[in-house]
Amino acid sequence: MLGAAVIFATHAAFSRQIDANIEQASAALLVEYRGDGLKGVIEAISQQRGPGPISLGTALFAPGGRRIAGNLVTAMPEPGWRKIVFVDPVEGTDPARAKVDVLPGGYRMVVAADLESLEAIDRTILGMFSLAFVALLVFGILGAFVLAAYLRRRLHGIEATAVAITSGDLGQRARVGEADDEFDRVAASLNAMLDRIASLIANLRQVTGDLAHDLRTPLARLRNQLEAMRQTGNECDRAGSLDRAVEQTDDVLTLFDAILRISELEEGGLHRAFSQVDLSGLVADIGESHLPLAEDRNHSLRLAVEDGIAVEGDRELIAQAVINLIENALRHTPDGSTVELSARRDGDKAVVMVRDNGSGIAEGDRIRVQDRFVRLEGARSTPGHGLGLSLVRAIADIHRAELVLGDASPGLVVELRFPGAPA
Repeated sequence: MLGAAVIFATHAAFSRQIDANIEQASAALLVEYRGDGLKGVIEAISQQRGPGPISLGTALFAPGGRRIAGNLVTAMPEPGWRKIVFVDPVEGTDPARAKVDVLPGGYRMVVAADLESLEAIDRTILGMFSLAFVALLVFGILGAFVLAAYLRRRLHGIEATAVAITSGDLGQRARVGEADDEFDRVAASLNAMLDRIASLIANLRQVTGDLAHDLRTPLARLRNQLEAMRQTGNECDRAGSLDRAVEQTDDVLTLFDAILRISELEEGGLHRAFSQVDLSGLVADIGESHLPLAEDRNHSLRLAVEDGIAVEGDRELIAQAVINLIENALRHTPDGSTVELSARRDGDKAVVMVRDNGSGIAEGDRIRVQDRFVRLEGARSTPGHGLGLSLVRAIADIHRAELVLGDASPGLVVELRFPGAPA
């Protein structure tokens, strides 16, 4: 398209230049005619260069068509602008651009320009662009093959990884180069996705194994209770076994309720029903309601709540998270321990803190205890299934809050840091 545009533009420019030269020469001859008549025209034409290659030729024709002056060998053309054919003494027949003026008495004056130079320019430009087009075509084809080979090589690694994954090799990863181009970013994203999938599968396996392990004990106890009921004939013993069987069933149902609740929270979507929650009032109510429980377990529960703290969220979920933290602290600390519950502002955060002076949790275990069914050695003798902190973390995540476990020196400090703390 560029070549065609250049050819047409160049041809038109040179054509206009040729017409201007013809127009100028024709005007000069007309001036001679107006001054000296036919004699002046013939004299001016005779002063043109003699036989040879003609670039700008002239001729004067009598009314009958006979050429009476000039070096342009051609038949008498019609008036106006015409494309004629003349005989060049050297090159033979050539095309020419001509202007034919009619003079009084039927005489015709012809001024013409040879079009050979214009055609030569057209051929030169056409040849140049044809050569450039062929060169670009060759380089384009070679570039396409090189690019195709590069793309095939880069995509082969990603494809091989995908094929290996579908074949069950979850440890396979795509190669990430140092160029940091689109393929490297896709490979890195694929690897991140595969790492996440592997993590989820490992978590699923762990949850399945832990669930089977945690269900084994209560189900075994339940079976024993039912077996005892079947063998005993004493109504009083049968009633006691029945009560214990109901307790074991409730324990299993509580376990499943906790798992389902965590799954529901992790799926998200509950934030659409969020509203403003009076965090100060909620924490104060929870703390006061747990004072009798703390006294029954020979613990001291201290309460410190700033007024006017509010957050966006679900009141019941936040309450469940705070209750879980308090009950964990009461359950896993020895008699005589002190548990502190507080709510305060910390910059743009609203912080709920539960602190105890028990044995605490080692720094290396503080992340692990937030997973499902994880129970440390010191907690295996206490009731529970290791889902308390998992539920708290799920509630924190849906509220875009941080769950932070730290060292209370001695003991454990757990903070729920909610975004925003309106006064």
